[in-house]
Amino acid sequence: MKNSGKKRNRKINWQYIFAPKVVAVIGASNNPGSWGYGIMKHLLHPTRRKIYPVNPNAAEVMGVKSYASVLDIPETVELAVIVVASPRVPKIIRECVQKGVKAAVVVSGGFAESGDEGVKLEAALVEVARQGGVRFIGPNTMGHADTSSHLSTLAWTFDTPPGPVALISQSGNYGHRILHRGMMSGIGFSKFVSTGNEADIHFADYLEYLAEDKDTKIIAAYIEGLREGRRFFELAKKITPHKPVIVIKSGATRASAEAAMSHTATLAGSDEIYSAAFHQAGVLRVEDDDELCDVVTALLYQPLPHGRKIGILTIGGGLGVMSAEACEKEGLEIPPLAPATVEKLNAHLPPRWSHANPVDMAGISMAENPVIFPSLFAMMDDKDIDAILLQAPIGANTDRLATMFDSEEIKAYRRAEEKALDKLSQRVKRDEKPVFMVKPAVEFAADPEVASLFSREGIPVYPSPRRAARVLNQLAFYRDYLDSIGK
Repeated sequence: MKNSGKKRNRKINWQYIFAPKVVAVIGASNNPGSWGYGIMKHLLHPTRRKIYPVNPNAAEVMGVKSYASVLDIPETVELAVIVVASPRVPKIIRECVQKGVKAAVVVSGGFAESGDEGVKLEAALVEVARQGGVRFIGPNTMGHADTSSHLSTLAWTFDTPPGPVALISQSGNYGHRILHRGMMSGIGFSKFVSTGNEADIHFADYLEYLAEDKDTKIIAAYIEGLREGRRFFELAKKITPHKPVIVIKSGATRASAEAAMSHTATLAGSDEIYSAAFHQAGVLRVEDDDELCDVVTALLYQPLPHGRKIGILTIGGGLGVMSAEACEKEGLEIPPLAPATVEKLNAHLPPRWSHANPVDMAGISMAENPVIFPSLFAMMDDKDIDAILLQAPIGANTDRLATMFDSEEIKAYRRAEEKALDKLSQRVKRDEKPVFMVKPAVEFAADPEVASLFSREGIPVYPSPRRAARVLNQLAFYRDYLDSIGK
């Protein structure tokens, strides 16, 4: 992590980057599968701004009149998206300066990430842009998106659903993976930026902007290395009391650090220093895109636990054992049940239940499902339990139910289940105790019908106790951090 905290004074007008009225695509193409084609297609999809293709070898691009040069466009261009061979980019930027273009996205690769000649080329690009006052994303970027202004310069990503999560990624491909993984989890995004080589606009610049962005409630990031480590740290300390910041930080091993350098010309820095800085600033560090999306989902829909004491409600002994082990490995506690809680559970469960936490309901059948929610609510009443990890046969899909019930019975079963889940959602908010669902059978955890049933009520569903425990640990850490700073 570089320790330069000096803030550069060149102003960034983010309106031109995220909500431009006039965009030029320099290198626009009619060739399906090319970058110039994909970017044009996404920019033309919402007819909310003027799009000018620039290609001297085509009269039209995707039915829109093409221009030989950005200088030929008949009005002021606010954003230029540049996707031409790298040796041509400094000349293109010089023309953008002459035209009065306000900002640019340099998609083209072949700069500092590619060796000494690329370093020189990138320096020339930066010099021309700075002299002309053009701020730019990249080079070597996958593009960016703003769902509020309906802007996307992403060539390969489908329409991104709107939502409160912003993503900053120092890898275009991995950022693309996080976006799609998030969409599969029902996460919506406010903004996305693939930062590329950060020759001009740095990671910390995006972070500072998103801190004040009204559409963004959670900031997620993939980091390989930071040019302004101290500035990031100071910004994060100001942001995390109000907006969670969740980070994947790669480069912890020698091979990954070397790959980061060749990928985006980024120095990875000491992993120990990064971990300490994240911890001190209240940043949630996660291992991969699965954990990132798991944590984001929980933060979107669940309260933070007031402690680390976890109640486990399960239909089988082995499931309870694995859940308890997963929780304790994450530094969570499995407290004993209060006598009053045991009495309440005695009233609902068969005599063979475990009479301890984890609460093993002793293999109850689908016919005995009505005891699950009263048992769950009894555990939520326990003042020594801060959160619940639930493993029970709730939310079976229609095909499964059809093996046991007729169509009318299925409807009645589903209505009762939905009513109970609605009550659970209300209890979670009232008691400020998160409840995480771990499906006993893996196939049901990935079932869209089951996922929809729980997501409507804001109950996260995880495929394993380990993943649920990791998220509970992250939420407990964030609660501890907020308490430590008096929030």
